[in-house]
Amino acid sequence: MGDKSACIRTTLIVLNVIFWIIGALFLCAGLTFRFEYYRMIRAYPISDEMYIPVFCLMAMGAYLMIITFCGCCGAASSNKCMLTTFAVINSLMLLVQLVVGILLLVFAGQINIWIKWIFERQLRQRTSLERFDEQYKSFLIFWQEHLTCCGLNSKDDWKDPLGSEARATCLCVFNDPAIRNRECVPHDDNGNQVYVYKPCVDEFSAFVGKYMFVIGGILVVICILEILAIVGACFLLRRWREEEGYVM
Repeated sequence: MGDKSACIRTTLIVLNVIFWIIGALFLCAGLTFRFEYYRMIRAYPISDEMYIPVFCLMAMGAYLMIITFCGCCGAASSNKCMLTTFAVINSLMLLVQLVVGILLLVFAGQINIWIKWIFERQLRQRTSLERFDEQYKSFLIFWQEHLTCCGLNSKDDWKDPLGSEARATCLCVFNDPAIRNRECVPHDDNGNQVYVYKPCVDEFSAFVGKYMFVIGGILVVICILEILAIVGACFLLRRWREEEGYVM
């Protein structure tokens, strides 16, 4: 029985160390986005909602670092108070994650609407890249090139999507008509019909949706590991109480 307790204690310590490292990475990533790119973010009137993922990342990192410290120290030093705190708070967080997961599934269709609303706020009364500063222009051009899209809400966001102001990132050239019809939209350029990529808001929504499955998979793995950690902590607490009762 003692070997089993020692094995569970070692496993619990290892899990907490791994989670502490993950929490440190989350916190560092959040701080990097918050401060390293602060000047770029301030270059245009970004919606406050865009900060939500960054703050969530920072909060998640800080939480993991604190709670895993309690779990690791509690398991290593047989501190019942710290291990109980670890088990209780982790159980509450597991319930919160379950509720958040259900809400994401229920309101998944609203994500595209939310993204489009944010972009519309940024583009209001702006139809030329020249009306943005260089940092914001670089930001928009990067996403147009990376996602192969044109404009944020439509190709009409830019007065001249194929001109120098868009740096020709909108031009969509496909020999296969089926691919062209799927990826491009027609645009009249000086009387000639050419094709430009679809709006960036659609491509960005698809980009976010693709990685939502990745994030969801990571969260599922984290939840499973949290359950194992909670079960291990409860087993150790029960074992310690039995040992104390036996000694008395």
